Amino acid sequence: MKAETISIAAGKEKCMLLQNTSSATYSISLAEGAKAEIAIINSAPLDENVEMKVDVKIGKNAALKLIGCTLGGKETKNEVKISQKSGSRCEHFEVALLTGAQRLIARTEHLHCESKSFSRSSFRYAAAGSAQVDVQGNVEIAQKAVGADAHFVAKSLLLSREARVRVVPMLSVKTGDVKAGHGAAMAPVSADELFYLESRGIEGKEGKRMILEGFLLEFEAKQMGKVRKAVEKKIGEIDGI
Repeated sequence: MKAETISIAAGKEKCMLLQNTSSATYSISLAEGAKAEIAIINSAPLDENVEMKVDVKIGKNAALKLIGCTLGGKETKNEVKISQKSGSRCEHFEVALLTGAQRLIARTEHLHCESKSFSRSSFRYAAAGSAQVDVQGNVEIAQKAVGADAHFVAKSLLLSREARVRVVPMLSVKTGDVKAGHGAAMAPVSADELFYLESRGIEGKEGKRMILEGFLLEFEAKQMGKVRKAVEKKIGEIDGI
């Protein structure tokens, strides 16, 4: 398993794209006032099992945008742990598109350790064929984290009758004077959206692909172009879309 340590010094900025075709472990730390955007794309062969572990520590007044994108692997096990100190900000996006008999097991732990930390966790999962997704997302606001602001939401799109997605959001608040929330939603491709696109001359497969791409890539990032290219390639490989 590949192991990599990424450290961003105090007051520095960094933008990174990490592309993996096998298992990997990342230890990421941001010193005080550092800023970073890090995208991790899993494009492993579909006959290979993959383990991805990401451990993140965000220092005082630091800011991180973390993007995880799961496209490859027969069975992928993702483990993400994030801890935040006072005044820090974190935007955490997870995108997964699975086909055939692919399986994703994801566990995330997001800890607000100190006061006035801010986080937004936005996860998007799409499953076709007989693919399966099993996700547990835990956000914890510690006793010292007065004034924290945290929200977790996961949305899933089912592209076939056989696909299965299970998302369990969990929220643990150990102090008062905080803002916190979580939610999850699941649905097939909207017939109303398809009808609207058809009324504009965009039919069948093209309409479905547009809906899927828009659903998965509902966020802004400097590296959006590279993430979008990988997702578009995967969408083009799905039978029936």
